[in-house]
Amino acid sequence: MKRFLTITLALATLAPVAPGCSKKVPEDPFKVEQQRVLNNRGRLVQDLARPENLHAAKIEGATLVRGLNGTGADEPPSTYQQLVLQDLQRDVDQKRTAKSQIASLDTAIVLLETIVPPGARVGDRLDVTLTLQPGSEATSVQGGFVRDAELYQYMAADVIRRGYKLGVVDGFVTLDPDLVAKKSPVAYKQGKIVGGARVARSRPIWLELKENERSPGIAKQVEDVINKRFSYTKSGYAGKKKVAEAKAGATRINLEVPEEYRDNIVRYVNVVCAISFFETADELNERVDRLAVQLLNPEESEFASIQLEAIGPRNEKVLDAIRKGMDSSDPTVRFNSAIASAYFNERPDRQRTARILADFAANDAERRPAALATLGVCMKTSFDVDAELRKLLAAPENETRYGAFRALWTRNPSDYMIQGENLGDRFGYHCLNCGGAPFAHVSMSDRPEIVLFNAEQIFLQGEFYIEANPRLTIRTDGDEIVVKKYETSDGINEQRRVGFKVDEIIRAIVEIGGSYSDVVSFLTQAKSGDYLKSIGADGTATACAFGIDALPGAKNARFKRIRDVAEIERREEARTAAELASKKEKKSFWSRMNPTSWFGSDAQEPKPSDEFSLDEFDAANGEAPETDASQEFDAETESADAALKNDEFAVDEESEKTE
Repeated sequence: MKRFLTITLALATLAPVAPGCSKKVPEDPFKVEQQRVLNNRGRLVQDLARPENLHAAKIEGATLVRGLNGTGADEPPSTYQQLVLQDLQRDVDQKRTAKSQIASLDTAIVLLETIVPPGARVGDRLDVTLTLQPGSEATSVQGGFVRDAELYQYMAADVIRRGYKLGVVDGFVTLDPDLVAKKSPVAYKQGKIVGGARVARSRPIWLELKENERSPGIAKQVEDVINKRFSYTKSGYAGKKKVAEAKAGATRINLEVPEEYRDNIVRYVNVVCAISFFETADELNERVDRLAVQLLNPEESEFASIQLEAIGPRNEKVLDAIRKGMDSSDPTVRFNSAIASAYFNERPDRQRTARILADFAANDAERRPAALATLGVCMKTSFDVDAELRKLLAAPENETRYGAFRALWTRNPSDYMIQGENLGDRFGYHCLNCGGAPFAHVSMSDRPEIVLFNAEQIFLQGEFYIEANPRLTIRTDGDEIVVKKYETSDGINEQRRVGFKVDEIIRAIVEIGGSYSDVVSFLTQAKSGDYLKSIGADGTATACAFGIDALPGAKNARFKRIRDVAEIERREEARTAAELASKKEKKSFWSRMNPTSWFGSDAQEPKPSDEFSLDEFDAANGEAPETDASQEFDAETESADAALKNDEFAVDEESEKTE
């Protein structure tokens, strides 16, 4: 009995520590999140999150085009007519006359359409295409204008439904000069309002954490590492503003786009996704040393430059690597290093960076678009960049000259070399005295703009009669040129008699009420009729060069093409599909134990690339770079149509209230 009691007491003493008998100690949530962060050491942001809302979106509208002078139509009832009537009746001043306005032969119902790029902000300007509604009896939209038309993201079901108001359109219609010259049957039934749409609701981009990485700790760390690398100055905001902000619990990090990346969203996303999530100082130094070697290899140079740009200029070893790259004899290495240096905007490197990029802009047609675009948005406080761009205004290639003009205008519209005027409150007008051969340029994108390089040497020559529109003509009369505007069939409203200098004729057209479309039509016909001449110092006349949207790479370059950001989404979808396929093909333990499979070799699983490169994605899918602008636009439109089912314009309400 005594022995039994002793054993019982011993068991009672051991009971509190026996397995399963004690309560489970709760884990510290902070330590759990900290451990998750430590487990992601050495990974990049792209390994944890994927960019979203990167496709271009189409927005549309229906409205009245006015001022057609009898070329409009009183259309039969239609869905679009009902939409326009509803819009007019919302305005108290137009409610009573809404039906009569629609019935007037001076108006016509037109359909508007534009593409909103990712990262667009409220107030950004976009080009708008305009077409007559299907089956319209109107004959021409020439000379028309649109006022306060609204653009929406339409959702087609049994009836047309509108979403949020996403844009507002104002401006004059400009016909396509190529279609007019070819006498196309649709030349007068469609047009463009250059820079006529203002974005009414921003389209943010964000990072969506992958499903197995979603936690507050991961989201906060991603936000911190991006903000440590990037910040930007915002008008009316004291100090620097962070670009990343974790939202929607632990799944989304909203991204602001710094000004220097506004026209190159692809590069910005590449750089953000290449930021290291977590690494020690020793690991960082080891990675920089490895990237410095890769930067000097032409095949890995672009990838390494983006990785170094993601680390940032605060690391002195990164700056040394970039400087060595700019000293390289290989043009690929030198170019990629100079691009990264331009985005770093370090004072000691500005002059050399500007010279390298200007040299590529002048002598390398393939790299010219990227070089000029980078000079336009980077190092805006550098006088060296301004000086290099002014030199390029006299370059032999006209696309280089206009590209340099656009870069200077992007940097500072008031630059003394390109400063112009808003002629008649209709379009930008710039008469340059910059050296080089005379050159006349017309813009059909971004902003209505006419640039005359060496305007004092551009004249008309010969006997001609040019009809800018049915009511505005330009003709020779002896030693003068008569510019007339007809208001009715038997009366002349106004006329001007000027010399043969093109500058005088353009100003006369605007003085008597001509529009931007009229000036474009006049210059196009003058060139096609071989009347547009340049007068040399010896008095000899030669054909003057003339261009429309002669921006470097406008037809085949992929730099600065917002539509290409949709490829990022395609790349991520392909990567996800490859990962799923590899999991399905991976053999289980029991299948590997089957003797019949011992004599076959396992197929190598696809390894996701660390490089966030669109070129590699194209090559992997057997696609060649597109060279036709119309094909690119078709692909963009199809992508935009497919995205209309989603709310791509979702903006966080808190950020809207703050702004």
